[in-house]
Amino acid sequence: MMQLKNVVGSLAWSLLAAVAGALSASEPGSAILDTFSMDGQAIITDPGHLGVINGKLTIGTPQAQIARIDGLWAPPYVSSDFSLSVDIFGQEVPVRSFAWWPFKVEQRGEVHGIEVTASIVLAAGRRGGLVVVQLMNATQRRVEVPLAFKSRGTLDDCNFWEFSGARSATATQPAAQQAWLTLHADPLAIVLQGVQGTLRWDAASQVGKQTVKLDPGERGTIFMAFAIGALPEAQADCRAMAADLEQTLREADASHGKRVDGIFQKLPRFVASNKDLQEIYSRSLVHFITNRWDVPEFVLKPYYSTGSIRGGCVCNYLWNYGEIWEIMPLYDPAAHREHIKQFLKCDMTQHFSFNPIDGEAFGPWYMVNQEKIIGLIYYYVKTSGDTAFLHEVVGGKTVLEHALENAKVLDDFSKPVELIDYGPSNSHLELRRNYTYNHIMPDLNGRRHANYLRAARLAEIAGKPAPDLIERADALKRRIKEKLWNPRTAWFDFINGEGQPETRYTVQMFKLFGSSVLDAEQEAGLMSHLNEKEFLSEHGLHSLAKGDPAYDPADVDNGGPGACTCFPPQIVERLYKAGEPRQAEDILRRCLWWGRTMPYWGDSIVTERIDYRRDTPLQCTIDGVTWAQCIIFGMFGIDARFDGRIFVSPRPPAYSPQISLREIKLRDIVFDVDVDGSRYQVTSGGEVLTASVGQTVSIKENGSLELVEDHQGAGEY
Repeated sequence: MMQLKNVVGSLAWSLLAAVAGALSASEPGSAILDTFSMDGQAIITDPGHLGVINGKLTIGTPQAQIARIDGLWAPPYVSSDFSLSVDIFGQEVPVRSFAWWPFKVEQRGEVHGIEVTASIVLAAGRRGGLVVVQLMNATQRRVEVPLAFKSRGTLDDCNFWEFSGARSATATQPAAQQAWLTLHADPLAIVLQGVQGTLRWDAASQVGKQTVKLDPGERGTIFMAFAIGALPEAQADCRAMAADLEQTLREADASHGKRVDGIFQKLPRFVASNKDLQEIYSRSLVHFITNRWDVPEFVLKPYYSTGSIRGGCVCNYLWNYGEIWEIMPLYDPAAHREHIKQFLKCDMTQHFSFNPIDGEAFGPWYMVNQEKIIGLIYYYVKTSGDTAFLHEVVGGKTVLEHALENAKVLDDFSKPVELIDYGPSNSHLELRRNYTYNHIMPDLNGRRHANYLRAARLAEIAGKPAPDLIERADALKRRIKEKLWNPRTAWFDFINGEGQPETRYTVQMFKLFGSSVLDAEQEAGLMSHLNEKEFLSEHGLHSLAKGDPAYDPADVDNGGPGACTCFPPQIVERLYKAGEPRQAEDILRRCLWWGRTMPYWGDSIVTERIDYRRDTPLQCTIDGVTWAQCIIFGMFGIDARFDGRIFVSPRPPAYSPQISLREIKLRDIVFDVDVDGSRYQVTSGGEVLTASVGQTVSIKENGSLELVEDHQGAGEY
């Protein structure tokens, strides 16, 4: 029987947590490979929500039984009820311990004195992978170990991938030939191939059996290749994987290592004296791997989905993708441009998402769409300096024209500015029971202010000034205070369908921090509500204040007991930009547990305890990268200006006085920022400038450094 030797490698039971965030992008070997790995003992994620992905295929890896797979999602192919399991001595072997990587899992268990080690590895560039089961006889006698692989599943070609995971329904017809089992749904198939053993499949039962004879202390290894797709391709994938097993496993590791290395070639490495802070940055970045697809059938290549793991939410929602408007231009600017253009083609004044297969828009309009699409354009141009993008034509209009039109949605520019009534829909917060937040909403009207100013700034940059937008923003600011600000509650009212003011203490209001729509009184008023009695708990930030009558313990994302994953980092970043670093770092501190308990983050995270929202298919969201975005652009105050300068103004947390960002690549300049307590230094090229925390360093277009007094400047939002 073939020995496993170093094919799979040792299990990562003692992970390199202390150095995960500080890895050099050029460092070879297991250090890079293990950057996003996690010991299963630390993972709170439900076994039914665990999975892995390789950019072409995602599978369920439930971690209850050794070598079990639940579901195959390989757009456009899906077998949502696919199951592959292994019986040893007539029973599935419970997983005793495991480790997770984005593309594989490694597990340990034991049955009747046989130690079982299993790996499920997705192969590089294929809609398939390998199951590797190693047996070690820990008894003092020769043992014959019976194994049985069991499989089943329906199979379909799915051309519409939405919020819910794609489902299959077409029954498959099994066909067996020695070590091969093919589940046909012509012209598609799921193919399973036993490799280098005596495994034989029975088509009627869809069970493959073999017996492994082991002397005391002896090891034996069984390999199973699996693939999904059109029959010829699935068969070819299995043959290719089986032809050189060691090479297949090496290539899988190498491909993942290349993706990890690619992240740190483009994004800065973060090192902090507080290792939990360092880990939340690193864990945040894993979502660039778990939500990236390289699928020829998709309209965008590469494609970054709202969700991915186990097929949930593979479509692209603007409100999710729009949350990563600052970091995406650093990470993948070319793909980012294409995603923005795709949203513009779909007309986000009418819909909220597009289908990755054909790029067609679907769903109703979301009220935050205009903030997101304008913000995506604004921050792309601001961060990259690519002003030519504004003149590119998409759907018969320039990108600038799209931005200007989106700034004017629902607004009548022939009349003086007025507050927008968004109607009776409760879709903004989707509150449950009989409570609403609709019609004239202060946070949405407040965001219009930034929409006007950002669109006006883009128009100015493009050489087509729009001063009317600036004037309208000023008038809107006054109108919001006159009509919606309540000095008694130090909060904003909303106006309901009967024209009466009501109060809904929603976290959405805190997204106005750092915006010029708030005056000093309003900012101080909102800040007064960030306390333990209302919005704060030990484990994070509540989406509704605890005393709000609409607070619903079952409604995690917007109803109070938790918040959408992107809300805390968004608000923390805005607090940093508003000059409130202590409040920002306090909220961040409460969320540090995220990085050490979940391999990836889904729709929403619970605040009142260490938990996450479980009643959603979105268990791995692209806006998980907002914590890294928050640290780069909020905590470190990195700010690319339209005039070509880059400002740096870091604010280290009290619980992590030493923080560093290394190899920040922005506007063709590479620089480092190292903070030690009250002092920091910026290194650009051969020049080093030391400053006090609270001062701002400017990096000029030629890379030279200088201290500046005015960080905010004019016309930057």
